Order: sequence, then C-alpha cells, then structure tokens
Amino acid sequence: MNPWMWPVDHDWYYIAFSKFTGGMIGRFLIKHYNFFARVIMRQSYGDKTKLTARIHKHYLEPLQNPQERKGCWVLPREILGSTAWLENLWARKSQIDDVPKLIVWGMKDIAFRENELKVWANAFPEAEVVKLENVGHYVQEEGADRLSQHGNHFLKSTVGDA
Repeated sequence: MNPWMWPVDHDWYYIAFSKFTGGMIGRFLIKHYNFFARVIMRQSYGDKTKLTARIHKHYLEPLQNPQERKGCWVLPREILGSTAWLENLWARKSQIDDVPKLIVWGMKDIAFRENELKVWANAFPEAEVVKLENVGHYVQEEGADRLSQHGNHFLKSTVGDA
C-alpha cells in the first residue's frame, strides 16, 4: 500500500518535503502544534470527509505531547537521511522476485504518487496491481472494504484456504 524502497535524493518533491518537515521549521511545528497529525495527515486523504473526527482522534491521542511526536519529524528527515540504506534495499529487490505481490495503491495519495506506482510495476511486472481512484495515503482507512476484498482474494489465490 503506497510504499517505496529506493533512494529519492534526486527527486525535488521528496527533497523539499524531507527538508521542510524533518528540518528545523517542521520539527518546531510538529513538536508545538502536532502539525503532522493535524495538517499533513488531513492533506494525505483522497476524500477528506473520510477522516472523521472519531478516526482522526485515534491518530491524535498518542501524540498529545511534544516528546511523543518525535517520530513525526524523524521519519520525514530520514527520507533523505536513509539514502544509502534505501540504495542497498533497492539493489537487493530481486531477492523477492519469487514472492507473490499485491500492490494496492491510493491514486490520490500526495505522498506516493502514480510515479512511484510505476516504479513498482516496472520492477515487478508480475505483481497484481489494484488502483483505488478516490483513495489517498491511508488506504486502510479510506478503502478498507476494497482493500479487504482484494487482500482476501489475493491470499486465497496464492496460499489457498489454509
């Protein structure tokens, strides 16, 4: 669901996000205003009406004080900071060639766009790809029914009814 595992240190989109959100300004906004969970998360939804107050509360409650929000600025910082690790992962992607793959992609994701989906599809042309047109980054929240349907079908087709 909308991941990546290759270096993006030459992609201005990720450079800007990593430097802003993982940098001094982003860290300040996240620590003092819970900017990631309050603002960035909302923007990551394809259909913002699906981020109800009840659902959003589950993401906000664990981040009530600045100490609990550290991961929200460290993760974006590491988009660039983990370049060598990501290069190593991508160089070894052939190790999972024989593993069945289901790619479920929220097509309105502002974090991982259609460009990233194309990289996955080119790297693993045998993968089953499901595009969810009105879904953003949080596929499990916005497209739960379709994710469950495709996930169940995929598991039955690859491992059976074990």
